[in-house]
Amino acid sequence: MINFNIILGLPSSLYCFSLGRRMTEEIFAELKNNLGSGLKANEPLSKHTNFKIGGPAKYFFTAKSTEELVHAIQVADELKLPMLILGGGSNVLVADVGFDGLVVIVKSSKCVINGQVVSVDAGVNLGFLVQKILTAGLTGLEPLVAVPGTVGGAVFGNAGIPQVRQGFIGDWVREVVVCRGDTIVQVPREQCAFGYRTSAFKQSGKDIILSVVLELASGDKAHSQELVKKYIATRKSQPYDKPSSGCIFTNVAITDAVELRQKFAGEEKLEEFIKRGQLPSSWLIDKAGLKGKTVGDIQISEQHANYLVNLGHGRAEEVVMLISYIKQQVRDKFGIQMQEEVRYIGF
Repeated sequence: MINFNIILGLPSSLYCFSLGRRMTEEIFAELKNNLGSGLKANEPLSKHTNFKIGGPAKYFFTAKSTEELVHAIQVADELKLPMLILGGGSNVLVADVGFDGLVVIVKSSKCVINGQVVSVDAGVNLGFLVQKILTAGLTGLEPLVAVPGTVGGAVFGNAGIPQVRQGFIGDWVREVVVCRGDTIVQVPREQCAFGYRTSAFKQSGKDIILSVVLELASGDKAHSQELVKKYIATRKSQPYDKPSSGCIFTNVAITDAVELRQKFAGEEKLEEFIKRGQLPSSWLIDKAGLKGKTVGDIQISEQHANYLVNLGHGRAEEVVMLISYIKQQVRDKFGIQMQEEVRYIGF
């Protein structure tokens, strides 16, 4: 192959840059032709995450319906583009370099209530759904009222409160409709593998949640509203006044109560934790004396130790460094290995 850059006296890197730019422009044109004028290039993902952190998406599209979402999936597959689906932007940490592919924000909003059965799109805001089902005289999702994000994201990570019986969204799922490859599949609850902060969808990473069918219970509206007030009040200790992804770590499963009683002798809440079967990560981080610790513009919240907050100009790199420091400190002091709940994107 003749290298015309050598003949013309141009550096090879210039040729590579020109070729890469031309390919990017061609892909953008193809995407725009298929997805419409709503497509954007180099959209800062910091605008679309609760952490207010993240570099640009090479291509960015908002799907306002399930049909638009499925179409975007098909187009990305045909163009062999890496694809990322974002809902409410919670529980994610996007790299400072961004995402080298197509990012789709899901804003689908269909919600149909038929008796005790609720069919809802993945893009519906979770808080909005809770209020809608309460208005319809249904109950079950009150523990989720203050959980940020969308229905799809909640099902993906089985959002909820472990202290409450049937406090997770997975407890109420009848089936989940997903896009699997080029096929729409209805996944019954028995195949969803719901667990603490996990599901079959999170474990495989292959299915894209389109919609969810919930089967709820009839309830008393006044009682449900009292529950909503209670759950909102319990979250007032969480630092919603600053950008954050939500809880950074999952709670730690208790496997040896005897060892814990020796390690944390005299701690008044320990028996409560043992009964529950989990050590709260916030409690461990607090006991390690880490509240208020900062790396750059990222801080371990002084209100709730399982939250890292962005003080203004935080970067993903600083979050990663602080997460690593927390894990090392807790491991060294207590012999306990912590596990992140936050999803890493673009790393």
